[in-house]
Parts: sequence; C-alpha cells; structure tokens
Amino acid sequence: MVSTEAVLLAFALACAPQIDLAEVPCPLATNLLVTTADGATIALHHHPGKGPAVLLVHGVSSNARFWDLDADHSLATWLVKNGFDPWLLDLRGHGSARRDADGSPQISGWTVDDYGRYDVASAVDYVRAVTGEPQVGYIGHSMGGMVGAIYVANGGGPKLSSMVMVGSPATFNRKAPMMGLAQGAMAAGGASLFWVETGLAGEAAAALGPAAPRHLQRMLYNVSHLRPDTERSMLRHIASPLSREEMQQFGRMLKAERFESADASTDWAAAYREKLFPTLAIAGGADQVGRPEFVRPWAEGAGSAYVEIPDYGHLDLGLGEDAEIDVFPTIGEWLRAHPPSRPTPGSG
Repeated sequence: MVSTEAVLLAFALACAPQIDLAEVPCPLATNLLVTTADGATIALHHHPGKGPAVLLVHGVSSNARFWDLDADHSLATWLVKNGFDPWLLDLRGHGSARRDADGSPQISGWTVDDYGRYDVASAVDYVRAVTGEPQVGYIGHSMGGMVGAIYVANGGGPKLSSMVMVGSPATFNRKAPMMGLAQGAMAAGGASLFWVETGLAGEAAAALGPAAPRHLQRMLYNVSHLRPDTERSMLRHIASPLSREEMQQFGRMLKAERFESADASTDWAAAYREKLFPTLAIAGGADQVGRPEFVRPWAEGAGSAYVEIPDYGHLDLGLGEDAEIDVFPTIGEWLRAHPPSRPTPGSG
C-alpha cells in the first residue's frame, strides 16, 4: 500500500520548481523552490535520511552551504548518518533563493521579521506536509536561531519539537568590539545602499588568501580551526547579500541593544522566552558575534540548556575541522532527547 507520506512527497516534488544546484555537494539532495505566504521565494535542500525531520537555517549574509560546505564539513551529512532527516533552508535573497521562481532577483524589500513570520513558517509547513510529521526539529546558526525565535513567538511552537540556537544572540552590547563595528556598518549601509553584495568581499578574501587582512576574519572565526582550503571555500560559497531593510533593522537592534522587531514594538527574545520552549543554546567561548553572554539568555526558560564550546568562534561552530566531534554530537543528543510528539489516538 502506498503511504500518505509517499503521496504527499510525490505531489510536492511534482509541483515544486526544481533548481539546478551543482554547488550543493550532496548528490542525493533534492533542491526545490517554495513560495511563501507573502509571495517571496525560498529554497529547500533535502538530504534524505531515516528519522525525524530537522530544519537547518543559516545566519545573516549566509546561505544553506554553511551547513553543507563539502563532504568533510557538513552537519547535514552528519545528521543523516546519525538518524535524522535534514532540510536546509535558503531564506529569500540568499543562496538558491536569490531569484524567485520566475528568475527575477530578490534583493530587498523585507525585514528580519519577515524571515521568521513567512520564510520559516512556509519551510516548516512544507516539510511537515511532505514528511507527514506533526513536528520538525529546528537548528539555527546566528540569525537563523533568531528568526526561529520570531516564528515561535508568533505561535509556531506547536509545529516544532525543540530549538537549537548555535551562536545566536538574544541581546547585544555596543561596547563589545565586534558589535560597535557592526552597528556602524549596518546603520550606514541601511541608510545609503539598496543591498550589499557580501559575496564579492568573500571572493576577494579567498583569492588573496594569506595576503588578505586577517583581523576582521579572526573576529568571525578561530582561524586555527579551519584549514586554509576550508577557509577559502567558506569565503567563496557561504556569503549572500544583505538587503537594505535587513541592515536597517540590525542597525536599530544593535543601537537599542535588544533583539527587537522592525517597528521596535516587540522584544523578540522576551516574547520567545514567554513561550517556555525547549531550547539548547550553544555558544563558542571565543565567539565575538554570538558572545556567550549574548547567547546564554535563550536557555533561561524551564527545560532549556546552555553549552559553551571552548575556543570556538562564530563560523567554526559549524565549519571547524573538528566540529563533528566538538559540536555536532551535542546537537544530536538534544534532538534525540526531544523527538516529535504525536497526537494521542482519538484526540481529533
């Protein structure tokens, strides 16, 4: 007998536009575009696995390749090997979602709030429909965790089994070196630019190699955790543009020193913590972006936990040579401890 899940999968894959994504290293990945409720386009990259479905969301100015750079640097591959079914999301304007289904560029016109309210919501609903699972696990790096919090704060919690925040700030401090620099850059960019093509900067840094200025890069990752070839590949492949409205919102958040909505009416971190959602907050001890004191507040609710990985910076939490030893098992243990809940038979 053909299962309901199989029918849903066949229908979904037939209806979703397929995209050529040679850049994604997993040859078994299914890559498709999904339209959000507000008419934008997101991309999903499915690495088929036997186990609970998990949605992986990238950070600011990044894309899905953060979770799947190559065969040796891939949380997606690790999850498949360890009994999970990972789905990698490209938020609108990032990675394979830089263009919509018609081929038109998606470069501006949305805020960080829209990522949580629409992009994550559409991705979660799509994965639930295809897999037949009532809940999906969630892993977000940096901004990816933050937009997951927006989704939960807006009522999406029942559709998720738990949350893993990897280097995701819940608060900010402008006196921190990286934060002061970021606040000025975001405010200036949001005031004067339509969008910022950060990929060009990444390409330039990769081409320059050791000759590139290193001080800013060291604020983003511990260089001792990445081989030179990994570092060059990361710089070439994971950078995606920043939109004007996104920069404006981050500039205001950093100035206010709180994770707030675009209209400043909602403290998203506070709204999320009110939900008492089971959260694993992971911080790198040497992270200058998601500093430990910025990340720890996510774990203040009952049933949540905080783990600090010594000597890790921001990007090496997912891409470090030993991340599959130092970081990934902690994520896997949390997901296994919080499996999808299923409706009680006869409950509706």
